[in-house]
Amino acid sequence: MHQDLDALINEIKLHSAFAALDQQRLAEIEADIGPLIYRATNTLESQYFYAEVVKLLTTLGDPGVIVTSPNEPLPVLPVILKPLADSWLALDEDANPIDPDHPFITHIDGLPLSRWEQASKKFISPHLQESVSERIHWLSQLDILRHSMGLPLNPQVTLSLSDDEDSNIQLTLPVAKHQFQPPRDLIAGKVDSSSDSGITSQPEYISIDSLSHYDSDSELVARLEKGTRQALTIIDLRKAVGDSDKLLHFIARHYANPKTGYNQLLTPQHLIALGQYRRSLDFKSNFLRPLGFIPFDEFNVFEQLEFSHANQTIDLTNPERFGLWYGRKSPLATELPIDKADRSSSNRLGLIIGPECRRECEWIAYFAKSLSRVTLIGEKTSGDLGRQYGFTLPNSGIKIKLTASLTYDMQGKLLSSVGTRADIPLPITEVINWQGLLSLIESEQQDRETVYTLKSPDIEAKRTFGVDETPTSESQVALQQ
Repeated sequence: MHQDLDALINEIKLHSAFAALDQQRLAEIEADIGPLIYRATNTLESQYFYAEVVKLLTTLGDPGVIVTSPNEPLPVLPVILKPLADSWLALDEDANPIDPDHPFITHIDGLPLSRWEQASKKFISPHLQESVSERIHWLSQLDILRHSMGLPLNPQVTLSLSDDEDSNIQLTLPVAKHQFQPPRDLIAGKVDSSSDSGITSQPEYISIDSLSHYDSDSELVARLEKGTRQALTIIDLRKAVGDSDKLLHFIARHYANPKTGYNQLLTPQHLIALGQYRRSLDFKSNFLRPLGFIPFDEFNVFEQLEFSHANQTIDLTNPERFGLWYGRKSPLATELPIDKADRSSSNRLGLIIGPECRRECEWIAYFAKSLSRVTLIGEKTSGDLGRQYGFTLPNSGIKIKLTASLTYDMQGKLLSSVGTRADIPLPITEVINWQGLLSLIESEQQDRETVYTLKSPDIEAKRTFGVDETPTSESQVALQQ
């Protein structure tokens, strides 16, 4: 364990962009290692060591951190947890209350649920504390939380359930080996429009798991093209992975903001972001090129002016720890919107996003946020926009990935770890009522106010919910079964 912790600290020092950005984060991790070793005394089972590594790495605030244990997961709660206002529901595998008369869970093993929530937050990075799916995942890790709280481990768990008034019961259940998942169909009541080839009012629903297969999936391309002839298309990106930017350019081509006399007079934005990687002997000068970033001298003179202006607004505390700056072109710089004579500019796009929408999917969400004809639905993304560096701890076999680069917007603000917030916030782990979702999108579009600013001349600011704002009870009823 000592050797693994030494290796962990060394890798963070050499390769973590977030540790280089703020050295206090590394200092906090080093300070936490002493008490960890003291608590572990002579031995610590590998799965609990894995949990401690996860807890240590949350201090980095790195959205790209991935920790993978080679061992089987520890026992978890035998129920599906679902937040409802200030309470939690305890559901079975079919998403029904395990006790219909007492649907709310109040205690686990005799301790209030708030105590378990407090313990679970230590395993969640700061930028994901609001994520419902992350909160549910870690609150369900029963034995990890038991160990962290110093509670005895046993093959059963006692749940206290309530009707939210004056009736309470207790159930003792065997622990589960794997976390229960909600039903796979997360869109309920949807009408299949796949057989319809013409222009209709029925929205097209498209779920995309792999962005990399865009070119090879002719059926997907055909459905996306068909969607541009519909009044509304909804693309589900909750699980989208891959590095292809084809979908990003498709959205820029078909759903760009309508041109007005005002923004036609302003200089268009050629770049969408700047980035730089953690200086290291392991990283070559082309480290960021797979992410679409290119060096300064490959831009034209107008792009270089924009590049230089943005670069001068960025204030780094430790610039010597990072390499040269690189830039990524805006899709609007290379994609011309479809002519209005060929496509209607009234068509709309809805994107369902969440914390698992990372890297290239993050770019889609970030760019789409600036488009007045696109509505984002779901949970805030994690802000994972960087290039990763991976290594394995020598004794435990735990695999770790860290973010080795940082990304900034063209106003000089850090984009990495910030994430993109949905226009319609919605827990992505719940079954969504199709008609309710369509009603909310229509309402959001009607309420949206378009604001032009000189700071971002070609971007229209969209109405968003505040940090602590959640959907109204009416919205929840409309969206949930």
